[in-house]
Amino acid sequence: MSAFQSPNLLKNAKRILVIRYRFIGDTILTVPFLRNLRQACPDAVIDVLVGPQSGSVLENCPYVNELIVFDTTRFHKYDSGKGKAKNYWHYAFMLRKRKYDCVFVLKRSLSSGFLSLFTGAPLRIGYATEGRKFLLSHPVNWRKDVHEVESLFDILQTAGVQITNRELEAWISPDESAKVRNLFPELNESGMKILIHAAAAHPDKMYPAENWLKILKSLEERFDATFYFSGAERDVQLNNELIAGSGVRGVNAAGRLSLRESMALYAMMQLAVCVDSGPAHLSAAVGTATIAIFGPTDPNRWRPYGAKHQAVFDKSIKCSACDEKKTLTKHNCLIQLDPNQVIDAAVSVFSASSS
Repeated sequence: MSAFQSPNLLKNAKRILVIRYRFIGDTILTVPFLRNLRQACPDAVIDVLVGPQSGSVLENCPYVNELIVFDTTRFHKYDSGKGKAKNYWHYAFMLRKRKYDCVFVLKRSLSSGFLSLFTGAPLRIGYATEGRKFLLSHPVNWRKDVHEVESLFDILQTAGVQITNRELEAWISPDESAKVRNLFPELNESGMKILIHAAAAHPDKMYPAENWLKILKSLEERFDATFYFSGAERDVQLNNELIAGSGVRGVNAAGRLSLRESMALYAMMQLAVCVDSGPAHLSAAVGTATIAIFGPTDPNRWRPYGAKHQAVFDKSIKCSACDEKKTLTKHNCLIQLDPNQVIDAAVSVFSASSS
């Protein structure tokens, strides 16, 4: 029986765990999954196992009962917790005590498959990857040719859940918005505001600085905008160089905001121009018209999700979407990507969103 004809496996499920400890983009892209799951199981307890930093993007999500922080390593510098890490077995025993009826394994790793087994849940539904098919009660084929959101829906449909809504969402508190406005009083002024996120966790996703300068100058001429540059503390210098080199009115927010506060900033923008990154997904989630610049990663799988957003890439460059081959130090798919394509996409996306 195909995933699209599956019977309802969740009709008696009272406690459900979703395993999704991953990075920022992966985590926010889980929202449509959670919304449809909640609609199918309105009275069930739904908990989500999340990363220590990235999990904060799901705070205030009405579809979740509890966010359980999975903090076992300091290896991932972009999603590591503070203080002493807990070990894997701490979570295995803790989750088992919760007596879940169903576990959705949205991660594709072998260790997450074993974790689902250790919970003792009779229903364990996830991708049949990493040789873990034997750990799952209902393994699902992983389709690489669709967007990550649509791929997650395959898992839900295997459980018999009907997909009724595909929209992204995010929930920002008034206090978070107020703090951002207090930090950056320029936000209270009239005029267009454009988010720029030029930094990437992976160097192989970086777009050349000289191309960014052309983009900034062109968008300044067209929109007479104020540009807000986001990023971590390590990105302060990059942003300062882009502001100085382009001569635009720029506000450098790098290192000054929490992840939640960054989302609040993004919601105040009329347009976002980003590299392929978590902030591109967050910007799309808060409803800001977003374009993302792609090179080695597949835009069909990882573009900003939703009709009002767009991925910018050059199909004519043969090496594009090479899945971040680590043998490369420079990617022609980014070096050769014409900044005019980015400019045209930005103008098009903004015009469509404001019409």
